[in-house]
Amino acid sequence: MNPLRKLAGCTAVILLFLCTICYGQNEITGKWLSPDGDRKIEICESNSSFFGKIIWLKSTAGKVRVGDIVLKDITYKNGHWVGKAYIPARNRDISVSISMPDKEELEITGKVGMMSQKKLWKRVE
Repeated sequence: MNPLRKLAGCTAVILLFLCTICYGQNEITGKWLSPDGDRKIEICESNSSFFGKIIWLKSTAGKVRVGDIVLKDITYKNGHWVGKAYIPARNRDISVSISMPDKEELEITGKVGMMSQKKLWKRVE
């Protein structure tokens, strides 16, 4: 096989692999509805990390408001995202791990000490 053709083939495979990795990282972006259907967040990218802010609330009662940043410093590592989630009821940040069982679901697992809780959010719009 011609060395130039071999080099072009290897370059194409590497570029395809890198594009797949970058696309996988950005799948998290979009609008998501909470499991209880009482709020929507929008996840966006900023400076190579992601954040999520409240864009809709069913009720304005409670400590959370539209525009509040509730997910922050979310980065892609080893096939899933990790970062912090703000819990208004406790006025604190907790560690979270985020995965996508499919393109329409976001599984957010919050961890405090030895305890963890999973919530499944659904993509909207």
